[in-house]
Amino acid sequence: MWIFLTAAVVLVLDQISKYAIFYGHVVGTLGYTGAPADLTALKQFLASVAARNSIPADGNFIVLSFTANDAALFGIGNGTQWAARLLASMTAVFLFLLLFFAVRNHKKMSRLSAFTYGLLIGGSIGNLYDRIAFGYVRDMIYAKFIDFPIFNIADSAICIAIALIVIETLFVKKDGLFDVIEDDVRWLFHLRTRQEAAEEEKARKAKRLSIFEEEIPEEPEVQQQPAVQDPDEPDKDHK
Repeated sequence: MWIFLTAAVVLVLDQISKYAIFYGHVVGTLGYTGAPADLTALKQFLASVAARNSIPADGNFIVLSFTANDAALFGIGNGTQWAARLLASMTAVFLFLLLFFAVRNHKKMSRLSAFTYGLLIGGSIGNLYDRIAFGYVRDMIYAKFIDFPIFNIADSAICIAIALIVIETLFVKKDGLFDVIEDDVRWLFHLRTRQEAAEEEKARKAKRLSIFEEEIPEEPEVQQQPAVQDPDEPDKDHK
């Protein structure tokens, strides 16, 4: 339940913010009149605006701008047609695996793992929808105080999820996200689950202990001989 609720919240916030920035800033403020999916025309328009300072100078920390990113996460790398298709295919495969693991394990996950899963699923769907519908990812958040590449809410959700995975792996190891995924990977390849492996290891230790106990000979019980009364000693029972 928490997985799909978190994913839905991330997806809704991501798409609303992208729609609002594109039509409010690019169309409304900058005056773009082309189609949203026309990547070439949009890039030419944004390049012409960039010459006039596309990222506003106002704001001390976060500035809302817009860029059509057909490259990798946070705009890193040069976007080409084959790279965009490759990224979309990889995202689709990754999302399929996430949904598969989520459906199988949503009832036995911890709340932290479910929240992490939801962030990954929501962020992946948000960016995958952009690549399929427009051919690029709509980025609009510029962290001016560290001069970070422009990103979006989906990117933020994915990065937060990765940070939570690291924290969970280092400090919350019992039934963490990797543990749950490991059981499913073992199940896919017909291997023993963690519980089955632990039970077998426990059985082996018990067997080794029993063999060790059998090798130690038991000391024979010493039977106490009845005391023999000295005939010269008077019977204590008879006075």
